[in-house]
Amino acid sequence: MRSNDIRAILVSVLLALVASTTSAQDWISQRSWLEDGGGRQTLEQVRHANFRAYEGVLSQGFGQSVIWVKLKIDAPEQERQEAKIFLRLRPVYLDSIEVFDPAVSNGIAGHTGDILHPASQPVRSLDFMVPLPEGPLPRDIFLRVISSSTRQIYAEVVSEKSLLQQMPQQHLLFALYVGVVSIFAVWGISYWGFTKDRMVGLFGVKQTAALVYALCSLGYMRMWWPISWSAEWLDQLASLFSMLATTTAIYFHYAFLQDYQLRRWAVWFLRGLLLLLPINLLIFGAGHPMWALKINMASVLLAPFVTLAAAWSAKGWGVEPRGQRVSVVKLSRFLVVGFYSIIVVILGLAALPGLGVARGGEIGLYLVQAHGLASALMVVLLLQYRTHLMRKAQFENQSLLARTQLRAEQDRRLRDEQEKLLTMLTHELKTPLATMYMRLDEHGKNAQALKKSIREMNNVIDRCVEANKLQDQKLQLQREDVNLIQVLDDVVSVAPTPERIDLSPNLPLRLQTDRQLLSIVLSNLVENACKYSAKETPIQIVPKDLGDRVQLSIFNVPGRAGWPPDAKMFEKYYRGPGAQSQAGTGLGLFLVRSLVQSLGGHIAYQPTSQHVCFVLTLPKV
Repeated sequence: MRSNDIRAILVSVLLALVASTTSAQDWISQRSWLEDGGGRQTLEQVRHANFRAYEGVLSQGFGQSVIWVKLKIDAPEQERQEAKIFLRLRPVYLDSIEVFDPAVSNGIAGHTGDILHPASQPVRSLDFMVPLPEGPLPRDIFLRVISSSTRQIYAEVVSEKSLLQQMPQQHLLFALYVGVVSIFAVWGISYWGFTKDRMVGLFGVKQTAALVYALCSLGYMRMWWPISWSAEWLDQLASLFSMLATTTAIYFHYAFLQDYQLRRWAVWFLRGLLLLLPINLLIFGAGHPMWALKINMASVLLAPFVTLAAAWSAKGWGVEPRGQRVSVVKLSRFLVVGFYSIIVVILGLAALPGLGVARGGEIGLYLVQAHGLASALMVVLLLQYRTHLMRKAQFENQSLLARTQLRAEQDRRLRDEQEKLLTMLTHELKTPLATMYMRLDEHGKNAQALKKSIREMNNVIDRCVEANKLQDQKLQLQREDVNLIQVLDDVVSVAPTPERIDLSPNLPLRLQTDRQLLSIVLSNLVENACKYSAKETPIQIVPKDLGDRVQLSIFNVPGRAGWPPDAKMFEKYYRGPGAQSQAGTGLGLFLVRSLVQSLGGHIAYQPTSQHVCFVLTLPKV
């Protein structure tokens, strides 16, 4: 729905409102009322009682007492020749209205209300209509009103001619209202079907409930209600959908405000208002509809104040949603708080007369519907703006995704080139190193030092290759049955100073793991212990059987490099300040941790007061 469509709807509503301002000539010259607390007074008893005068709409809120209304009717000067006159009563959710007219022989002019089937009424229309007989003017007629709903009463006495002029305007306005609400409901549900936008879907559900309630409260259900269906069902349907429309509206606003990080008190308040629906249904089912509707009306009055306070105090203003989700698009605080401020004003005006707190005019009968239409229009505008922001964010995310994919492709090509270069260098370097190693004379000058340097160069190359495999996630585990002590013996035998290493106790430990990766892990740990421990000090390897796991603890006395900093020791390329005098790449412990994690194990640095200690834990299976 575009903004032009919304403007067209607003113009149509304004034109209809202008057309409806031409009211019929009312024959009522004086209105007064009396409250019968016990509901036992007869017409004769109240005829001479003291009535209190009022104007326009009588608003007495909820109550169990009977309301008597006294109307003095007299023909306007220009309509004295009219023969047929009608008593027109609104709203159409009043339960029972008995009309007493002295011009009728038995005094009873008619009985109407929503407890009576519409088909049994002398005039079937959107409002309650009671034809009045010809009689002396001026005269007083009396209404006896009982209702479980709010006791708002607007009475008119009009001629047939004036009524025929006024009814098309009312039908036009009501039909326009119902049409707009229907369009919003269909738009919300259908748009949700295409986009799965939760807020638009909830708006469609909210408008659907409002539509059914509008059909009941404006009298359309009375016009269509089949004669075979009970009038009580119509009364109950209107009451149920008044509560359902309220709850769906509250839930919509609760869901709408969730993205703004509501305060805890606001969340509990709104959830409490939502919990009123099942409570009201229980009260309604227990035979106390008046209390259920009164609680519902109170929640209608309270909800806008709660949502306004919740929006104002929310913590999420100016906070970007995590993960850059397109579905979470935040409107400005000015828009949201301004929207709920308007809702407070409109809905407050609508609810106060219904509770009997304030006196309302004829327009007050339809303020709830006016609120529904105004809030729906504003919500549509907010949702349209929100959709615009979502599309903008989606476009930006798509652009970012395209750039990210391009960068990832460039990185992949670069890694492929690096891998090819590393493979070539590995071959070109290791081949001459192996040749040099084999041709060194065991008894030659500096032979042992040269062999040690060649081994260190080979280790550097091997670590670079393994680190590259880890980065590209090309490691493939080849699990087999492995004798841990045998692998340790092989590692110790090629260590720089095997004579310093003590392996005890010699337990028969076996596990299912990758022999080559395990050998790399142990080689790095043992080599580090030899390289960075104090000269001539022992290195101790202690194996333990932990049931479904095995544990190796490697102890050494710290040398000139000192105690390694535990915060960064497993980071890639990191070397401690004291280790700079020794040859190394900073890849050893990084490889150890990464390979151990691939094997499903754990490596930890647990120094004692005298020893550097690394604890390796591996699963047996």
